[in-house]
Amino acid sequence: MLRVVHVYSIKPGVDEQSFVEWLDSQLDEITRRFGCIGRTTWIFLDGFEGTYDRPRPARRPRYLNEAFWVGEEAANNFRKWLLSPEAEAFRKRWFDSIIDHTVLRYVDYQLSPVVTDD
Repeated sequence: MLRVVHVYSIKPGVDEQSFVEWLDSQLDEITRRFGCIGRTTWIFLDGFEGTYDRPRPARRPRYLNEAFWVGEEAANNFRKWLLSPEAEAFRKRWFDSIIDHTVLRYVDYQLSPVVTDD
């Protein structure tokens, strides 16, 4: 399984609720066709950097959108579509409305099998 995380903030002047509802509905519909098996949007509450006994306030983008894909190929196919002429209007509205965007991709941690002399 592949987890793709988009973190971002909304540009000033963009109606946040309307934009997030639009983006979520569009991504729910479109990504499902490519093999996305679940999506969630989170709002940053708070956090810190450093240790618990010496924390420093963390500054992060406001939104985190995570998607779970059946595998890397499925997510790559969505990315190819996203860069296609067919997706231009969607892509333009999405990225014209956000700032501080980062994409992170994670795969499931697989424990190494234990090898013994037996």
